[in-house]
Amino acid sequence: MTTATPASQASAVLVPGQRLAPAVPPERRGRTEVTDRVAAKIARHAAREVAGVREVIERAGLRGTRPSSATVRGETVEVGLTVSVAYPMPLRAVAAAIRSHVASRIATLTGLQVSHVDITMTELTASPEVSP
Repeated sequence: MTTATPASQASAVLVPGQRLAPAVPPERRGRTEVTDRVAAKIARHAAREVAGVREVIERAGLRGTRPSSATVRGETVEVGLTVSVAYPMPLRAVAAAIRSHVASRIATLTGLQVSHVDITMTELTASPEVSP
């Protein structure tokens, strides 16, 4: 035999629209900081998404090459990327696409503005389907 629980004894369930507002507004609860390392990682991933980019150098390798990096200063980011590009891609067009895409992705994901993107192209690599 089952017994019904009176409505007065049932526990109240709050749905999202009925929850009480937090005591402190979201903008005053704290802040989110984007570090240089995170900005550099986003920039490297974004650069890899551009057609014609073969590799983005993460660490110093060949003599004279710099690793890809980013520097966050306030609300802006300066990015330096070292990439290898597929041959025979037009280098200026690839560089412009990298700059545009990296700036867009960083702005979208972090809310920071990119002041400039320095690109060092260290190598041209033939695509695998091209045979000598």
